[in-house]
Amino acid sequence: MEWMNARDPRFTVNGLHWQGENGDTYARLPLRADAVVRPEVRDLGRHLSGGRLRFRSNTTEMSVRVTHGKDPFMFNMARVGKAGLDLYVGDPGSMKIWGTTYWTEPKELRYEHSFFTGLAPEEREFTLYLPLYNDLVDLEIGLSEGATMMAPTPFAVEKPVVFYGSSITQGGCASRPANTYVNILGRRLNVDLVNLGFSGNGLGEPEVAALLAEIDAACYVLDFHINILTVEGLREVYLPFYEKLRAAHPTTPIVMVSQIYTTRERIEPQWAQKRIDQTAVIREAFAEALRRGDRHVHYLDGTWLIGPEADGAFVDGVHPNDHGFFMMADGLEPVLRDLLLKPATR
Repeated sequence: MEWMNARDPRFTVNGLHWQGENGDTYARLPLRADAVVRPEVRDLGRHLSGGRLRFRSNTTEMSVRVTHGKDPFMFNMARVGKAGLDLYVGDPGSMKIWGTTYWTEPKELRYEHSFFTGLAPEEREFTLYLPLYNDLVDLEIGLSEGATMMAPTPFAVEKPVVFYGSSITQGGCASRPANTYVNILGRRLNVDLVNLGFSGNGLGEPEVAALLAEIDAACYVLDFHINILTVEGLREVYLPFYEKLRAAHPTTPIVMVSQIYTTRERIEPQWAQKRIDQTAVIREAFAEALRRGDRHVHYLDGTWLIGPEADGAFVDGVHPNDHGFFMMADGLEPVLRDLLLKPATR
């Protein structure tokens, strides 16, 4: 077996927009942002949700050596979900899960995992999804001696779709990395994506808006609301966040998504009222954007994704499980497909 570092240019890294700038440090945000964002956002930016390693090869075996800097505890998420790596194999439209890394000793931050051995030497396309809720200090890929290495299939659109939101956007609480609604949409639409969901910290800050505006995106999806405690707090930041993106990108589609229904509302009526009131704020911002003549802004009610009729869609009454994430992807897919892949119908 031949071992190669994941930083080898023969691998294509997607989803980590500033990786070329960041050098040897894996991160979702540029390292220079450490000086302007809150420490919580900085630390969550080292989690690699949405990051993928892609390549084509005729390798007959594949293993990985993974090194983390920590193993954070999460009461509502298994280690394989927050820190595992998913391997998908196949061309766009036919990708299938082939395995997920795992390790049994929580204090052991370096481990090796074999995905497969003894395959026929056929050319295949590989996509390795990086951890949702953990850092990555180093990653090595082991392939069979003499295996070919080629670039992956191009995406259907040149620019990435950028998602901004909370822990739900980041991927809490998928059972494994590829099952977040963001990653599901990336596979279904064959588009690149940048996941800027920050658990508990999707607060609509101007410093973060400025970072999103640096990305020349195919579309922005704004899914932030639930981390902001009050209606007044959301009103204070929501329209300005949109305005900063729109000023930098006058014609890029922006999709405003309001809060999904959560089963916590059944026993805590204040949760239902918060969702209703904050949805009104987002609709106000949408209406104001339309009033200004913006024809590239779109609104999607979160209860169209997961509504009161949903059962079995949550882990803890707030965060979706895999079933919930597939529901969210089902609702968002036709909207993004129309915006990204059917421009003649718009």
